[in-house]
Amino acid sequence: MSLHVLARPHHPATPAAGMVWKMLFDRQQALLHRWASPAFGRALAELGLRRDTLPNLTQLGQLVRQRTGWTLLFTGTAVSETTYYAALRRRELPVVSRLRSFSEFDQPPGGPDLFTDLFGRVPLLLEPGYAAALQALGAAWELANTPAATTLLRRFARATFERGLLAPATGGRVQFYGVHLLTSARHLHAAAAAEVTAHQPLAGVVQSLRQPLPAEAGFTAVGPEPYFVAESWTDLTAAVQQLRQELVKMQRQAPVGRTLPFALLPAEAGESGRALTARIPGLWQAV
Repeated sequence: MSLHVLARPHHPATPAAGMVWKMLFDRQQALLHRWASPAFGRALAELGLRRDTLPNLTQLGQLVRQRTGWTLLFTGTAVSETTYYAALRRRELPVVSRLRSFSEFDQPPGGPDLFTDLFGRVPLLLEPGYAAALQALGAAWELANTPAATTLLRRFARATFERGLLAPATGGRVQFYGVHLLTSARHLHAAAAAEVTAHQPLAGVVQSLRQPLPAEAGFTAVGPEPYFVAESWTDLTAAVQQLRQELVKMQRQAPVGRTLPFALLPAEAGESGRALTARIPGLWQAV
């Protein structure tokens, strides 16, 4: 097995790590052959993401920047929501460089890992429409300045970028683009088994998500939540704009004098992502 050394010494490319990557890659490829869009498979190949080779993060970061204009910011652990969305606004994608172990194979603790971010998020950056919608989502975070607004944005992100479906241009079976569906066998099987009646047009996602959550529902539950289907990446961007409009409305209705629960990072980082990496320990970018 050919193994590249990961770009930071605290995540060595051991044979065990290579086997975990290979098994995850093979499993998801086998499950996704009927559900992922052809563009997703082409993106994996273009980025050089392979089953038998752990990715070289520095080279991958350079390739993504050349191909898309986005910067990959690698960190040993997941960053805060504020950091994550502020980075998206600047066309920067935080990527966790830690790969799960065998004991964490199906449910890595602490959120996303290297496989989740590289396999599930990075390839779709090669789709300009998806990348534009993701950047718009990052910009919308600055409007989430009340608990209710923050909850709405989180629910929107889960319903779209984590669990979203895409209607193929030629008709037929819906395609998966949400990161949970691309990287988790559990979530993929749940979506594949869902009744067609669970599919709802993305155009109504914001109004639907404004309804209160059932008491027993949680952000990590599998179902029986609806699956929202975008007609195109333009449809997804339009939905983000609807979210922004709703957040502005909620902002106007909020009590005067409420302080923001977070301090936004500046829109202009300078020197690409270096200002961000200097402020956040453990965060680095591939250049």
